[in-house]
Amino acid sequence: MKPGEFYLINAFTGENARGNQACVLMLKDISDTQKLFQIAQNFNLPATTFLCERNDGYDVRWFAPEAEIGLCGHGTIAATWVLKKHSNIITGPIRFHYATGSLFGDQYESGVRIEGKAIYSIESEIPEYVQRGFQGRVKSYFKNDNKDIVLLDCEESVIEMKPNWNALRESKAFGCVITADSKKYDFVSRTILPHINFLEDQATGSSHMLLTPFWSERLAKSKMHAYQASNRGGVMHCLIADDKVSLVGECQVFGHGSLI
Repeated sequence: MKPGEFYLINAFTGENARGNQACVLMLKDISDTQKLFQIAQNFNLPATTFLCERNDGYDVRWFAPEAEIGLCGHGTIAATWVLKKHSNIITGPIRFHYATGSLFGDQYESGVRIEGKAIYSIESEIPEYVQRGFQGRVKSYFKNDNKDIVLLDCEESVIEMKPNWNALRESKAFGCVITADSKKYDFVSRTILPHINFLEDQATGSSHMLLTPFWSERLAKSKMHAYQASNRGGVMHCLIADDKVSLVGECQVFGHGSLI
């Protein structure tokens, strides 16, 4: 990719899954927060991934139209897809440096994979507004540094849930993930974001960085097949080993251009 070049990507596509949309944009400098924010607003996609090449990989920042994103899995899968499938980076993993850590991306069979640190959760008392927010179907509640996990009573509750958004806005947390085990998949989930305009994310890599260790412990599996039951749907294969989570997915390009 050249500076100014961008790709528009559907990330985590597959059977019954149109995936989550992202722009991947290469720039010479990604230090100007206000400039990046304005560009992300113009693209108006759930995530714009800004890349800046360096000797040992890429600096990366992710922006939604409303604010900067601390960790964005689908934006990283999209960037890996572009760099591996469209930029002739054939051998070796790609390192993405972000503010608080790094992720690795590489080709994996017909798709691409990203790897990062597992995010672990601790069981906590179920807040009253969470029970109201999810129609009294909450079995248990788990807190972590990313998005809290809300375990519902069954797969159908996750798929059919109509959240009480007013109740959920009482939370100070950025968002939460509702989840349950599944008959067709190992688990299903939805990512709920009551404080931003999109309200629900469509296929969320960062959520699966915490769902993978969560379900690995409960299912006694290190490899799992997951489905995000949003309107667009998302499919990802999840692996965990030595406190590292790998997410494998496929992508589709729906646009390509240049800002320069």
